[in-house]
Amino acid sequence: MNKKYEIKLPKSRYIQVISSILITFLLLFVLRKDDFLSVFFAIILISCTLLQVVLLLKKSLRKSNEFEITENTIKINHIEVPIEKIEKIIIQGYFIQSVGIKLYGRKLISMDLHFRFNNNEDANIEELKQWASINRIKVTSGKIYRWI
Repeated sequence: MNKKYEIKLPKSRYIQVISSILITFLLLFVLRKDDFLSVFFAIILISCTLLQVVLLLKKSLRKSNEFEITENTIKINHIEVPIEKIEKIIIQGYFIQSVGIKLYGRKLISMDLHFRFNNNEDANIEELKQWASINRIKVTSGKIYRWI
């Protein structure tokens, strides 16, 4: 069973970037002092926010947003994960569903393993569930806890 799907970023990444920009500006407003510690802290906040925005733009402008299912592996944007490393697949949401792939030995899901299907979401998720049941991978619904 080799099948390719188009994927896109989950909405939570956009919300994360927008909220971090707002929090940075609020903290900068609070830290309007001219002492060295406030200026140093402000520079660190701005650089972290810019880094996060650049990473999001890099991922969203990437041409190869594809998810591929094979018999023994899952491939997400050129990251290949064998089925032996997959602990479970988590599906979050009802109307707008996102998928997270949790690996053994990890408490959080990597950003690279968190995605949404681009077209025909319900049918694609059903095919993913069928593939997971064939390979004895647990599929749950719930909150996806991920690392930045």
